[in-house]
Amino acid sequence: MADHLSTRRLQRALHLSTVEGMLHGAMQGAGEQFASAYAIALGATNGQIAVLVSLPQLMRAAAQGTAARLGHHIRRRKRWVVAAALGQDLMWLPIVFVGFVTLPDRYAVWWLIAALTLYTMFSAVVSVVWGSIMAEAVPDRIRGRYFGGRSRWSTLANMGAFLGAGGLLYLLREQGVLGFAVMFGLAFVFRAVSAGLLTTLPETSHTPQERRVLGLGRFLKELFTTNLGRLLLYMFCLSFVVNLAAPYFTPYMLRDLEFDYLTFTFLVMAEILGSVLSVTHWGAAADKAGNQKILRISGILVGIVPMLWLLSNNVLWLAFAQFYSGVVWAGFNLVSVNFVYDATTPENRIAYLGYFNACTGLAVAAGALGGGLIIRYVPELLDSAILSVFLVSGVLRLLTGFIFLPQIKEVRRVRVTKSAELFHILLGGSPAHRPSHHGRMHYSFRLHGHKE
Repeated sequence: MADHLSTRRLQRALHLSTVEGMLHGAMQGAGEQFASAYAIALGATNGQIAVLVSLPQLMRAAAQGTAARLGHHIRRRKRWVVAAALGQDLMWLPIVFVGFVTLPDRYAVWWLIAALTLYTMFSAVVSVVWGSIMAEAVPDRIRGRYFGGRSRWSTLANMGAFLGAGGLLYLLREQGVLGFAVMFGLAFVFRAVSAGLLTTLPETSHTPQERRVLGLGRFLKELFTTNLGRLLLYMFCLSFVVNLAAPYFTPYMLRDLEFDYLTFTFLVMAEILGSVLSVTHWGAAADKAGNQKILRISGILVGIVPMLWLLSNNVLWLAFAQFYSGVVWAGFNLVSVNFVYDATTPENRIAYLGYFNACTGLAVAAGALGGGLIIRYVPELLDSAILSVFLVSGVLRLLTGFIFLPQIKEVRRVRVTKSAELFHILLGGSPAHRPSHHGRMHYSFRLHGHKE
């Protein structure tokens, strides 16, 4: 827990974790976010795009479920994080080579899917074990602000890397997959340095748990009987309906609208910018008003995202839609994970995170496969079956929120916050009536000494 670490050690460790997050964000910006575009360049069909999303997520679920079951027996969690991060990094090499091996297009895409599946499995192990370490190290009083700030810096690095990669891809657009190879090579370097920084994680003492281990059966039962379970069930359902449409935004831009890589980069950058500008405000608002209130707001707002794409295919309008998406998803992703951190105990947190991520992976995979089926049979909307899928996904997102969100209760003691004050915080204002505490340490936020 946080009190096991000296103030100076914790300050340094959290700073290095933020730097590591920036490198991880840069890897995603130069690599992960171009995976679908790479597959399209290799000749992927809509069906293969669906598999590109669903199969890695299925295997992610298996990897995270295994991590959840074994997590109680891991004494040196940091070693597992570093080893899995290095395994993830090495997968960039076969991803690059796929584009240069002489294979029929359909086989090249399947090899790409296989490499991305292994990459995702290693990433899954990292996320579960890293989450359990950081949840114990970061005091809950500043959790929203710290992770919001870390996410902001990571997203800024992601934005810079994505912008550079998109420009490079545009400049080398006549050189086949050479642009992708250079980008993925940079992603390999970013992750290698990031894995090195993971050795500085602020790991606290952790005794392997032999009793009261959270089994899969108990976890599934709690989905229908506890407050945390209702949140997780909502998250799984939302992941399913979101991913009916999620795999098809890139094909819609590159294939249906025939945007070039520069325009594609501009639109994705708009989403990243929305996240950067809003995530710290969401974190401050969540610390003040509680995760549940922010979850209700952002949970409804994300339902509107795909519907905005139905109104126009004008580039400036789509840039606004992407910016809006970045803003609302930044808040939702931040508070949903922090809610799980707040609602779980340290001894069972790694199991909850593992099962949570595993079930989310299954929901993502099922949604992608479901979207692949819907797109084949749904009537076209404005001459596009993809837009029909966007409409279905948007309606189901709103319906899911209206059903589940009223049933989820706050788990922390928070002061009642008026809507006007909350709106003021979200616009960048400072929270009112901040209490005074002793033992503060300054680290771009105030870290209060306390026992978690």
